[in-house]
Amino acid sequence: MLSFLRHIETPPWLERLPRPLIIGGVVSGLAVYSLAIGAMFGTNRQLIGLALLALPLGLIGLTLLLYRFEWFVLILPLTGLAMRPISVPAGNGSELPISMLLTLALSGIWILAMITRRTWLLAPSPLNKPLLAFMFICIFSVLWGILWADPILNWRIMGNFRFAQIASLLSFLGLLSIPLLVGRFIQHEWQIKAYLGMFIVCGGLMTIFLIFGINEYLLVAQGLWGLWFALSLAGIIYLQPNVHWGWRLAGSAFLMWHLWLAAVRNSLWISGWLPTIVGLLAMAFFASRRIFFILVAIVILNVAIGPGQVYIDQVINDNIEEGGLGRLEIWERNLSIVKQHWLFGTGVAGYAPYNMTYYREDARSTHNNYFDILAQFGVVGFSIWIWFAIASLWYGWRTIQLAPPGILRTTAIVATSGWAAAQFSMMLGDWVLPFLYNQTVGGFKYTMHSWVFVGLLISIRQKIDKLSLEQS
Repeated sequence: MLSFLRHIETPPWLERLPRPLIIGGVVSGLAVYSLAIGAMFGTNRQLIGLALLALPLGLIGLTLLLYRFEWFVLILPLTGLAMRPISVPAGNGSELPISMLLTLALSGIWILAMITRRTWLLAPSPLNKPLLAFMFICIFSVLWGILWADPILNWRIMGNFRFAQIASLLSFLGLLSIPLLVGRFIQHEWQIKAYLGMFIVCGGLMTIFLIFGINEYLLVAQGLWGLWFALSLAGIIYLQPNVHWGWRLAGSAFLMWHLWLAAVRNSLWISGWLPTIVGLLAMAFFASRRIFFILVAIVILNVAIGPGQVYIDQVINDNIEEGGLGRLEIWERNLSIVKQHWLFGTGVAGYAPYNMTYYREDARSTHNNYFDILAQFGVVGFSIWIWFAIASLWYGWRTIQLAPPGILRTTAIVATSGWAAAQFSMMLGDWVLPFLYNQTVGGFKYTMHSWVFVGLLISIRQKIDKLSLEQS
């Protein structure tokens, strides 16, 4: 990645210094460093002391990051699936997850490499332009929201809003950069298999722990984890050729077990299980039209005249009792804010101060990513998002058509089906772009899953194009 760093030579002035002087300088530096750590802990400044204590580990990590860049891109999904306790305090009780920090570090180093080499290192893809355009509108909307802010807004009640807003902006930029990173640096089939394996293993463990009520502190069973686990597992057991029937049977049983957990035991959480059902139906559609229509017929009959009718009525009634219809009022309020800031929106998390000013006694987020995007980035930003959504789904469809049977086609179907379901889930919550005052910045670690699979679509397409060139 950054091979140019390997060619940096030792400065001549350093070579001319006497060795005892160099050793003395190192020892003196370590002594000052140790005294500084002691002073921070001795004066009850533990946070600064811990930061100084972690500095050597940070330098070692940065060195590995520079020389083994692809390794860190490879483990990126794992930081969102199974590293829940690892985060950096950001003040006011908030934390920056390691997945977000690693993504931003990788993106920053990559940008530095492109500037230094004066070359464009993105994988060729029709998704690059809408992704970069949406990144730009995220940044611009913050400035626009500050410039056109209502003068009567109650900023005092928002606390350190600008700091939180910048953190949320960075989380958005990090999520949008994941497809570009994965599409460029995941280049081999074994890496694609490793990604699927991470979601299957971690998702399987989450399912077991949740069913048996086992407390654990590593895995992140939040967001659309169930969607990506179910689709990854279904893709391997149903779409991969030459899988032994025993594995197909065992995988099917485990998948049914997971669906029971999601849709029966946790039936009230519609946004947690309904996208999974949509994703599985989309997978059937891409794999076999006959199977798709059979499944749709079974679902319709079950809901219309079977036991599914009782289940659906119960879920609807439970959600109404929980205040589900209150979202209609929230969306109406949101649109009243959008009318005043319709062009470029109120900025990242920018409609929160308006809610806290106008509706302080009942200020709530929309729990709908589409309304969030419209309020934060206006009609321009919403149009760019629709452009990206359509382009990415069409890109996935074309990739499925071009992919040969095997892991490339299987993953293309998994990624496209899941991304279509993720677009559906955006109507039920902020599971793709986490809203600051709902999921918080910590939502990065589980909203990143969908973006990883968009990146895999780009990786697969590069592999397909390379195979076509080799065959021709």
